[in-house]
Amino acid sequence: MTRGKRLSRHFLRDFDHRLFWSAIGLIVIGIVFVYSATVENIQVAAPLHTRQALWALVGLTAILVAIRLPLQFYYSTAYLIYGIAMLLLVGVLVVGGGGAERWFNLAGAIRLQPSEPAKVAMVLAIARYLSGHNVNFRRVRDFLIPVGLAGLPFLLVARQPDLGTALVFPAVLLPVLFWRGVPLWVIFLLCSPLLSVVTAFSPYTWGPMLIAVGVVVWKSRLRRELALLVVTVNIVLGAVTPTVWDNLHEYQRQRILTFVDPQQDPLGAGYHVIQSTVAVGSGGLLGKGYLQGTQTKLNFLPAQHTDFMFSVIAEETGLVGALVVLLLFMGVLHRSLRAAVEVKNSFAGLVIIGASAIIFTHVVVNIGMALGLLPITGLPLPFISYGGSHLVSMMLLIGIVLGLRMRWVEY
Repeated sequence: MTRGKRLSRHFLRDFDHRLFWSAIGLIVIGIVFVYSATVENIQVAAPLHTRQALWALVGLTAILVAIRLPLQFYYSTAYLIYGIAMLLLVGVLVVGGGGAERWFNLAGAIRLQPSEPAKVAMVLAIARYLSGHNVNFRRVRDFLIPVGLAGLPFLLVARQPDLGTALVFPAVLLPVLFWRGVPLWVIFLLCSPLLSVVTAFSPYTWGPMLIAVGVVVWKSRLRRELALLVVTVNIVLGAVTPTVWDNLHEYQRQRILTFVDPQQDPLGAGYHVIQSTVAVGSGGLLGKGYLQGTQTKLNFLPAQHTDFMFSVIAEETGLVGALVVLLLFMGVLHRSLRAAVEVKNSFAGLVIIGASAIIFTHVVVNIGMALGLLPITGLPLPFISYGGSHLVSMMLLIGIVLGLRMRWVEY
């Protein structure tokens, strides 16, 4: 049987139509509401919904290519793809432009934001390492390498500065490690530096945190050098956090402070959160109607075609429309997780979990900030928010999941 016939058989038998059409449904919704968010905005002269549709066609091509690529291709090229992605992240710091979200200007209005494909590259590299080694997290090397694979893009993207996107990289690492069978105490130690940062502003919170780290390190019987490394990292991060806070960009500090109390700066940093929650709440059960959202049409809602697309949808279609979007996302994540369970190859399962974690992180953070439940980070809503690099990267992830699911019997 030729390779083409085998692929046709896999397409008919193992192609996940529910996953594919759930993603396509979200993309169509995105194009429709990008139009609604920009059609009457005099500051947006170009037809952004048309651009989004063209990027969707590019993304559809990416899905078809990803489906055809064999599992061995992803495994053998994982480190190469990761290396290229890191070079792009370094290069954009030197020759890129665009404020807090750096990109390469390729031709005319075409721009590449390398932090988006870097997410895909990181997942492939971590999956390659974790599936290709007999990992023992009591060894320093096995502890540091996956952390380093996520930490390097985190640092490069944070340097742009784009802290919101940077946080996606370590957030994706934890589900992948858990799927690999890493014990919960290891997950806690990996999270402990972040917990030390959060608790460092008071000795009454940081002290118990360090005690907890010490107890876990002692109970887990880590090797001496690794135990020393974990404790040292927590102490150093906790000690320098107040200084780092003082040196954050003003807009980053304001986003965090506004999350705690948006009303402290209702016309400044709190404006986004307040207007977003007003838009969502004013939609009611059935919404104000398509193209009838006042928060959107009167431009009260900032970044409405990018960061706050969920607010636009909720205002115009109400709770019913918002639930449709959530159900489609649940469909994408459910089918992806099911694929991770069904595939026989460890590398494939880890890649699918990583892809699912990227989508899940974006959905939770974006909708959380639209509802005023999380700080404003600038993370777009997958498949829906305007942006070519992000849309194509998300569709590429779907293509990879579909292709690996079709090859579920391969070891």
